[in-house]
Amino acid sequence: MAYKVIPQVEFDKAVQRILSLGISRTPAENIVLAFWKISQDMNFDFKVFLERSTSTGKLEVEQAILDKLNLTLPDTINYYKDTVNSVAPIVKREL
Repeated sequence: MAYKVIPQVEFDKAVQRILSLGISRTPAENIVLAFWKISQDMNFDFKVFLERSTSTGKLEVEQAILDKLNLTLPDTINYYKDTVNSVAPIVKREL
């Protein structure tokens, strides 16, 4: 797929937003570029996607986004969203 080029001003603003989460420059730039491609692949509005992903003060995305990102990574690296599983009190005692 041929991707559109991210405008420099939009790229800089997005990188600043990711930097504000405490992530260093190079990973922040890589995240922005990955988000740019994913937003085009999945027909998301990039600005809204970035806003939703950083609105809690942490970088949070849905598992579908991580699955798309995992397709571009080597087989030895995969990202998955942590999920909370409720367990019965009797099971907690045994653990």
